[in-house]
Amino acid sequence: MYEEPKMYYHILAGCVFFPGTFYLLLAGVGKMWPGLSKADLYLLCNSAVSSLQAIISCCVGCVVVVNCYREILYARHWLTEAYTCFGVSYFYYDIWSMYVVECARYPEQTTNGWLPLKFYLKRKGLMVFHHLALPAIFFPIIMFFRKGLGDFFVASLFFIELSTPFVAMRAILLRFRMEKSFVYILNGVFAIIAFFVCRIAIFPILYAVYGDKYGLSTMEVPFAIPLKCNIGCAVILGFQIYWFAQMVRLLRSYSSPKQNGKHQPPLEKEL
Repeated sequence: MYEEPKMYYHILAGCVFFPGTFYLLLAGVGKMWPGLSKADLYLLCNSAVSSLQAIISCCVGCVVVVNCYREILYARHWLTEAYTCFGVSYFYYDIWSMYVVECARYPEQTTNGWLPLKFYLKRKGLMVFHHLALPAIFFPIIMFFRKGLGDFFVASLFFIELSTPFVAMRAILLRFRMEKSFVYILNGVFAIIAFFVCRIAIFPILYAVYGDKYGLSTMEVPFAIPLKCNIGCAVILGFQIYWFAQMVRLLRSYSSPKQNGKHQPPLEKEL
């Protein structure tokens, strides 16, 4: 098991890093572009931190996968659990960060600068649930219950974040009314490709890799691994399929003309 002092240090580092980076960006970007509205400034900084987290996650995933590929079940790499501890605070930071973005975006709904929780949850409730449920379920599994097995598979799931910079860019383009631009459409295509490969196709790919290593067909793998592994993958995949459908719907709404020459209202940022 991961050494407790190191675990707490890495958790604390994440608790400082994500909100600290957000506030540093607020100060820096605010000075560089003083003409930005508060809502635009907060959205840009939130998107930048999300993208940075995604880049770090993918880099860690790449290092661990390369080092553990020869023995996908038993090989260990210290970055797997170190980044799990460091990154878990991002989920809770992002709940708060999304809230302050919404406060800046809808000042008329605030009381003394704060949005009612009901209003926030009505807009972001599913995302809040996602950010609470995933670390609550998978952090203890990764850190305490898997008995050091499967660093390769855990790190492979870090690639799920590859689509995040594109999703963040989409939110920025929408905010600046660029949804009819070629850049928006191109970014949407890249987002969908990255999302599909790294959040949906990755699961059958990992099953195929396991089968190849242990002489099983991909269809035999679900019956050869513990039920809890299948359930965990199904839970994560369920969220990803929902988000993917939302992304496709959003891209279609802006890439084709609507009746009466109008476009549908933009879907809110959910990813």
